[in-house]
Amino acid sequence: MSTPTPDENPTVTPDSPDAGATSVPDEIEAQELLRQLATSIALLPQDGIAEDEEAPEGAIAIPVIEQDGTHYVPIFTSEEALRTAGADAAAAVQVPLAELAAGWPSEELWLAINPGNEDGLTLPPDGVRALASFAQGPDGAAPVAG
Repeated sequence: MSTPTPDENPTVTPDSPDAGATSVPDEIEAQELLRQLATSIALLPQDGIAEDEEAPEGAIAIPVIEQDGTHYVPIFTSEEALRTAGADAAAAVQVPLAELAAGWPSEELWLAINPGNEDGLTLPPDGVRALASFAQGPDGAAPVAG
């Protein structure tokens, strides 16, 4: 799998310190992007996991890549984006992004969405955990699929 260049990908944070400097339409657009991500299914690469290793039932391996001292969990929004980054689509697992975010394993891990792709972006750990709340409707319930 190719190593992404997170510095080339925009970072989206729901509570950015520069939030006052953004316009309302930009803030609404960022929130809509986070809502779409939170309600999507992500492809999580499973390359390099030994076939003879047995994970507990329901467990998945969380791949981690490092770039300039920062650790990222790479996920992809489509098989095409996964293949573009050089990963094996057949070995990836589908994970609801809100569920992955709800169980985010570390304060040190960032999320790299479509790394190595033109439309890639990164989320800091607090932004990842916030995805779970973006997946809920205004009344706290999960949105109804249409």
